[in-house]
Amino acid sequence: MESRIESMAPGGFGIARIEGRVHFVPETVTGDVVEIEEVSKKRHHTFSRLVRILEPSPSRRNPFCPWYGACGGCDFQHITYPEQLRIKQEIFRNQMQRIGKFEDPETPEILGSKSKRVRMRFQIGNGEVGLFRRRTNRICAMTECAVADPTINKALQVIRKGVKEAPGRSALEGEVTIIAAGGKAHLFLDLPLQQAMALSESMRPPVVGCILGKREMRRITGKPSIPLKTGGVQIDLPADVFVQANREINEAILPEIRAFMEGTNKVVDLYCGCGNFTFPLSRACGEVTGIETSPAAVESARKAALRAKIGNLSFFCRPAAEADLSGTGGIVLDPPRPGLSSGLIKKILRALPRRIAYLSCNPATQARDLRLLVDGGYTIESIRLFDMFPETHHIESLALMRLK
Repeated sequence: MESRIESMAPGGFGIARIEGRVHFVPETVTGDVVEIEEVSKKRHHTFSRLVRILEPSPSRRNPFCPWYGACGGCDFQHITYPEQLRIKQEIFRNQMQRIGKFEDPETPEILGSKSKRVRMRFQIGNGEVGLFRRRTNRICAMTECAVADPTINKALQVIRKGVKEAPGRSALEGEVTIIAAGGKAHLFLDLPLQQAMALSESMRPPVVGCILGKREMRRITGKPSIPLKTGGVQIDLPADVFVQANREINEAILPEIRAFMEGTNKVVDLYCGCGNFTFPLSRACGEVTGIETSPAAVESARKAALRAKIGNLSFFCRPAAEADLSGTGGIVLDPPRPGLSSGLIKKILRALPRRIAYLSCNPATQARDLRLLVDGGYTIESIRLFDMFPETHHIESLALMRLK
């Protein structure tokens, strides 16, 4: 079948229409004339695969990674970078219109990034290390990742060698997260403890940092934490706690949230982690409270606050929906992809803080939640997009809201 890609869909698919039916086609871009083959037919649409490019779009380029197309890590490398940003703006606007039911929403500005990722998670299995192949659980073995920090790629080489030399290497199966901090690689192994220890011992030269077996949370070698600085405060980050993958974009988001909340008497930072936003807010606001479900993250944040002698800051280990929002003037939200629970939204609409900063990695659930908050009495002051993950379809968006 032949068709022209007319637009892009969430998930990184190009959209083709053949005899009135929508086909979602990966590895394409608006303007491509393509030959496609049906893979999976659904009730209202079809997933198809790209057979060949008949006429390339002006927005198409050659991928710079030799594993592109096989590896499932990136899905936009074949698209020129300005077009990647435009697509993300278009998709976000469409989600606001279709899911959020906002009439004629503005196209938000987007901040691009050339920064390499400082956090990567690789799969280990069958004596190989790499990322999952696209839409499978099979590993695409690789010697380096084109979008990762050089420190991560150096560590990846050591891990690959260690896996190949480890006793019982064919039985090794799990994950390794590598975080680049302070010019060093810090490892977090999700393997059974004995396998993690065997792999650690086979690494030459040893990787500086922390290596833990997730199932038993035991330090094997190196330091038990990762140094991280935010808001001028040094935090010893536990290896299993979430950290943003793009440091450049994270540093661009921080001042926007701080400036919006500045002068607010009481701020609650929900889903706060180790205090990525909480510590900077403590310098601009009155009383600041961080809420997080990870005990290790809360403990690290509390210790950092004590060392820095910050008196207007407190952290509590509990679900976001159980936070005390009474008397709150501002709320910072950075939820996982499912977005906000209905219970939390109801709680926010009872407390009615004057300001809300909502950071999201999922435009669909954010659009849904923004509609509920707007219907509950809020107005959207601004929305800005951030390219946290260049070369992929993923979108990071920050919505700033005020009570009417």
